[in-house]
Amino acid sequence: MDKQILHGGAQRLAVRWVNLDGDPPTPVSRYQVAPGEVCSRHVHTGKIETWLIVAGRGVAEVGARRFEVAVGDAIVTFPGEPHRLANAGDTVLEFVNIVARTGDAPVSTRELE
Repeated sequence: MDKQILHGGAQRLAVRWVNLDGDPPTPVSRYQVAPGEVCSRHVHTGKIETWLIVAGRGVAEVGARRFEVAVGDAIVTFPGEPHRLANAGDTVLEFVNIVARTGDAPVSTRELE
């Protein structure tokens, strides 16, 4: 997989499904956000995202709420709910993104900044 930068400053990392030949039943991806970088504010339709912090620390914004996050913390965002994640430390912030599709609505993403 080529290096992909999404939402301003989040680098998507490869996930290797060791026992599947096709797409997984639950989409999962990994991201890294470098020190000083931000996964920009954006909003989705058609899916719920759960972010599990596995390295580093940061500040998550979900709707109008703001949370300090660190290893072991999880953030859930619902369709239409703006969210962003900033690296607040001096090491890489890494998170796993688990996607649950919702209803028949198409999946889309819109950047807000």
